[in-house]
Amino acid sequence: MRSAILSLMASAMLIGTAAATVDPVKKPMRLAVTCYFKGEEFSGMNKICYYDCLGSRAAITISRLSLCPLNINR
Repeated sequence: MRSAILSLMASAMLIGTAAATVDPVKKPMRLAVTCYFKGEEFSGMNKICYYDCLGSRAAITISRLSLCPLNINR
């Protein structure tokens, strides 16, 4: 009886370990998207640059004195 319980506990521990392990083959594939400059606004000593990424919006914060890049990759 005791060996059966220990066997079940060991199996549960292995299952938990396997579930927590990330398989690099099964990761979702991410593609780079080029985002194009749409506008900017100032906030204190910073500038917020806004971009259009295939319909979604992205933003980066840079120094107020810098120029916003015309495009970024996400």
